Amino acid sequence: MTTHRTPRLRLSPTAPAHSDGSSPSTRRVLLGAACVALSGASGCAMFDPPVPPPQQISIRVEADPGVAVKGADLFFSGEKVSTTNEAGQGKLSLTGRDGETFDVVVKCPQGFASPTRPITVVLKRLADPKKHPEYFATCPPTTRLVVVAVRAEGGPNLPIIHLGREVARTDASGAAHVLLRLRPDEQFDLSIKTDEPGNERLRPKNPQEAFFMKSKDDVLTFDQKFSLEKPVAKPVAKGKPPPIRL
Repeated sequence: MTTHRTPRLRLSPTAPAHSDGSSPSTRRVLLGAACVALSGASGCAMFDPPVPPPQQISIRVEADPGVAVKGADLFFSGEKVSTTNEAGQGKLSLTGRDGETFDVVVKCPQGFASPTRPITVVLKRLADPKKHPEYFATCPPTTRLVVVAVRAEGGPNLPIIHLGREVARTDASGAAHVLLRLRPDEQFDLSIKTDEPGNERLRPKNPQEAFFMKSKDDVLTFDQKFSLEKPVAKPVAKGKPPPIRL
């Protein structure tokens, strides 16, 4: 009859012992055996360190540097969890361990363009529990303001035309200001109309200038110098010479 002997664990003689006489290697092996004896991998969950309390984070939303956006909604896992206040700040709490990442989606209010990608938040608890990590997002306006300063030398009381509509008129000195709200990266044209009665001799006729709207509010200039065309002298019709009397 063959006798089976239970194998014994061979421990390193150099491993430091705990107060109960067991070494770290022995304790790790015993812990692993306990996990295997329980129901599958879930049996080891009881030995995991407890999950830290929720971490509060702040997301600040701006249209431009220093310009807060109120009413931007923050979504996590498809649910709205916060809305930015007057200062453009929204707060939310996330549960997890330091180093875990979460995606927060920012939906901007009407008139602003939402970010195309979510904000990736990395949990990191600070040494000061009163301080919380802060992340930033941008909601740029869908339209921008542009002011065009028109200087039409020699062109008083002339209409400024945009898309076939008068948007300003020069004063007695030839100056005018045009205010438009346009989409970023949009090209637009302005023209100075000279075909009103009394302006037929102004040259050039109906000058036009093309402009480009940047991704921020801007001030542009439209400088144009006019001159008066000299009137063409009409030839005097010569009549027949009077008869000579003798």
